[in-house]
Amino acid sequence: MTTAFISSAPGRLCLFGEHQDYLGLPVIAMAMNRRCTLHFSPMPNPSVEVLSAALGPVAEYDLTAPAEISIEHPMGMALRSLLEEFGPYHGQGWRVLVESQVPIRAGCSSSTALLTAWTAAWLQILNGGFDVNDVVQRCHKYEVLDYNGAGGNMDQFACAHGGIHRFGNGRPEALKLPQGVFILGDSGEPKDTQGHLRRCKDARIPLMPFIDAPRPSLGADELELLKGTRINRDLESHWGKAMVSHRAEGLAMGLDLTRHHDVLRDTLGLSTPRIEAMLSNALQAGAWGGKINGSGGGGCAFVLAPKDTVDKVCDAIVKAGAAGAWAVEMDKGVTCQI
Repeated sequence: MTTAFISSAPGRLCLFGEHQDYLGLPVIAMAMNRRCTLHFSPMPNPSVEVLSAALGPVAEYDLTAPAEISIEHPMGMALRSLLEEFGPYHGQGWRVLVESQVPIRAGCSSSTALLTAWTAAWLQILNGGFDVNDVVQRCHKYEVLDYNGAGGNMDQFACAHGGIHRFGNGRPEALKLPQGVFILGDSGEPKDTQGHLRRCKDARIPLMPFIDAPRPSLGADELELLKGTRINRDLESHWGKAMVSHRAEGLAMGLDLTRHHDVLRDTLGLSTPRIEAMLSNALQAGAWGGKINGSGGGGCAFVLAPKDTVDKVCDAIVKAGAAGAWAVEMDKGVTCQI
């Protein structure tokens, strides 16, 4: 690859299975048409300049010295690893402009979308192409395993594969879209992604041997955590099976999205007053149901709503204090194109 090209990857919604991929349980996720796009332009010197359309200069890397590339960020980890694998590098340099429609640090996989587009682009440059499943594995390593992160691999699957899938039971299983429209709202509230993931994971991993036990000998708090984990596991299992063969009825799914959210809020403590107001306003405006998106404790939430209520629901979410609200559609996975 020696000419200018574009690499992009979508953000994602987690419909069912929130906070359970790291427990080894399946999830249902949908890639959405708010994407992170990288514009690669050639330049003569063998270096990389990364610039953000919103923030200006972000990073600079010397392609001839992989060992000197900072690995403070997964982008550096990915580039160093790929150069060491496929190097030495003797090609041209690249200026990379990052443009993203994915809400940043808000539970929509903005960092994974960036890393997925970045990794696919460098595989295209260094290896002449990429395999989507390989991108998933690499990005999970660069973003989670190499930093001892608490998350699972839902984000990497969703951003690379696109569509709406059930992940975690072997190969991703394509599902049918439900009736209605998904509407995403950004609370604008900062959140501690790794802190929430670590807290919820550490509290529940020891409970997994009891997930199907009829009368586990546990304390009251542990039993409540186990009960919530079972409810959300069973919700995901129901919809994972139902959506294989038919479009889900919007009201039924909406009600179960809210049930899922209730556990995330009441059992895991992952909502905020503003997010509760956003969801409440959306329901009053005609949405069928909804939940937090991602690790929670701030960031985004989404609802499923009838098509004829989209404008009203978006306005209601913003009136509750959201920084923005948008109807989102299912989208394709990672792409590289000239």
